Amino acid sequence: MEYLLHLSKDKRLKRLIESQEPLNITRRKNAPYYLIASIMSQQLSTKVAQTIRNRFLALYDGRVPKPEDVLGTPFETLRSIGLSNAKAGYVHNVARFAL
Repeated sequence: MEYLLHLSKDKRLKRLIESQEPLNITRRKNAPYYLIASIMSQQLSTKVAQTIRNRFLALYDGRVPKPEDVLGTPFETLRSIGLSNAKAGYVHNVARFAL
């Protein structure tokens, strides 16, 4: 648990860490996709969000894309499935950061 060693360098955090049970952090499968799906659904009805998410997956033959696949998708294509300019940019940013 390297993160505990790092955080324990701070005196206040060290006291807090020592007073708690260790926290096991696990990675979720394909976290970038979950973040992208969250971005897509912001401020939309659940039905519209699902429609856009289905269109997004259809771009990749129904499979969850890898970040490099998303980056290879033209901005205009992301716009064509119903994403705003801002959301299309955020989707590319998540993929770029994941790489």
